[in-house]
Amino acid sequence: MPDPVVLVLTQEFDVTADSVVKILNERDVRVFRYDTSYFPRNSTLTYRSTDTGWLTTLVDTTYGRRSLRLEDVTSVWYRRPTPFTADSSLQEVHQEFAVKESAHAMGGIFSALPARWVNLPAVELRAHYKPLQLKVARDVGLRIPKTIITNDPEEAARFSRECDGSIVYKALNSGLIHQPGGWPRGLLTTALSEIPLEILPRVRYSPCIFQELIDKAYELRITVIGGKFFTVRVDSTDGDGKPHVDSRNFLGNLRYTQATLPDEIENRLRQLMRTFELAYGAIDVAVDQVGEHYFLEVNPAGQFAWLDDEVPGLNLASAMADYLSGVSD
Repeated sequence: MPDPVVLVLTQEFDVTADSVVKILNERDVRVFRYDTSYFPRNSTLTYRSTDTGWLTTLVDTTYGRRSLRLEDVTSVWYRRPTPFTADSSLQEVHQEFAVKESAHAMGGIFSALPARWVNLPAVELRAHYKPLQLKVARDVGLRIPKTIITNDPEEAARFSRECDGSIVYKALNSGLIHQPGGWPRGLLTTALSEIPLEILPRVRYSPCIFQELIDKAYELRITVIGGKFFTVRVDSTDGDGKPHVDSRNFLGNLRYTQATLPDEIENRLRQLMRTFELAYGAIDVAVDQVGEHYFLEVNPAGQFAWLDDEVPGLNLASAMADYLSGVSD
C-alpha cells in the first residue's frame, strides 16, 4: 500500500486546516497544502496523456517552488478553497475568461483523481442547499421545525400567525453581507415575535427562510468524520434561564460538554449523511424542553478547531488526520 499523500485545498489562513496539517506533519505524512487562489496566477497545472495513463503535475511558485504529482495523492480535503485569480495585467474580460477556464480545468482534473475526498466538490455543492437538507431530514425520519421558504410577504405573514408569532429568520446560504469598504457582516438566526410591518414588504425582494422557534433546552454540535460521530452539547443560557436563539451571538459563557446521541437519532443522521454521500459534516440539532431532537442543518465544510480547544479529549483534528491518512476507515 503506498504511503499517504494528502492534498489540502484551503485558504491561506485557516485555523481548522492548521490543526490537522500540524498533526499530519508530526506523523511524517506528506501534505501539500494549496490555496486555489494561487491558480493560474502563481501556479501551473499540466495534465498529460501517456501510453500508461495520465501524468498530472501541479507546480506552485507563490512562496518558492514546490510541485506535486497528482497521481500520487491518496486523499483530498476540500476545505473551503478560495476563488481562482488571474494575472492582474489582463483586461477584466480576459481575467474572467481565465478564471472560468481554470475552474473547468482544475475541477475536472481534480475530480478525476482516484483519491479519498472530504468532500467531493459536487457532493458538497448539493449538500449545501438548505431546502434539500430539510427534505432529506424529513425523509429519513428526523424532526425539523415548521418551515416556510418564500418571497411572498403574505405567505410569510400567514406563517407567522400560524406559529403564534414565535418564529426565527435565518439566511439560506452563508449569511454574509459584503459591504463596500467594510468587513463582511453575518446574518445570524434572529427571533421575531412578529415580522415588523415596515420589514414585511422587503420579503418580496429575496427568498427568506422562516421557521418556528423551538423552545430549546440546549443545542448539539455533531461532527461526523468518516462515519464516526463526535457529539458536543452547547449550553447558552441567559440570565433568565432561557437558551440564546443563536449561540454564535451569545455574549455570556458558552458551555461545551461531550454528549451521547440516542441511537435512533444517530441512525437517522447516518442515513442523511449517506444520502448526501458526505464523508464529513458538522450537524446542528436543537433539543427542546421535553427532549425532542430537531435537525437544523448540516454544514459540509463546518469549522471544528474551536471545539478541540473547548472540549478536552474530543480530538477532532486527530480524527480528521486519521481519516485523511487512511488510519481510520
